[in-house]
Amino acid sequence: MCGRYALYEPVDQVAQRIGYPVRSSESLPGNGYNIPPGGFIVAVAAVDEKPEILPMWWGFRPHWAGEDAPEPINARAENVAGSNFFKGSFARHRCIIPANGWFEWRQNNGDKQPFYIHHRDGDLLLMAGIFTTDEDGNPACCILTEDARGPAKDIHPRMPVVLGEGVEIWLDPETHDRETLKRKVKHLSPDRLCFRPVSARVNNPRNDDEDVLKEVS
Repeated sequence: MCGRYALYEPVDQVAQRIGYPVRSSESLPGNGYNIPPGGFIVAVAAVDEKPEILPMWWGFRPHWAGEDAPEPINARAENVAGSNFFKGSFARHRCIIPANGWFEWRQNNGDKQPFYIHHRDGDLLLMAGIFTTDEDGNPACCILTEDARGPAKDIHPRMPVVLGEGVEIWLDPETHDRETLKRKVKHLSPDRLCFRPVSARVNNPRNDDEDVLKEVS
């Protein structure tokens, strides 16, 4: 799964690195080292015509679902195309969530050891997501997950879907065909990922500083 991540680079630098502009009419949330769900995050989507960087609420609840409906932060990639809750967004409202890395917890004799997973070369990770419009009229998203691959398998059975090729196809709302997406959108090779154990300080999202990324023995 993906329940906590880091995006600590300034948004203008993120825009330059990934090649998408910041939506001029939007006030973006501040980035952080320990970003939890249930708040606005930085995402990329073609909400109007062309993909732009804009804020999205991390928690997926369509306006038509009602306030008692669940508000998932993740969706299983294997199920989104057939789920009544997700399939409309998967067909037409896909997004990416840029990240410097994400956190995952490994079970260890009844304890949970947190790890920070990131690109071995320091590149941004582009996590695949889908979005909807919530009851307040805001875009609201969740991050797609899949069976863990590569080094991530040593930590947790699930991981976010991280895109490597075909990002422009993923963001194109005119591309609806699932087979086209499967053929042209490629995952980041798992050998580009690495991880390190970090302090349990990351367990508390109020600890939002670079120390949560430091390796511990």
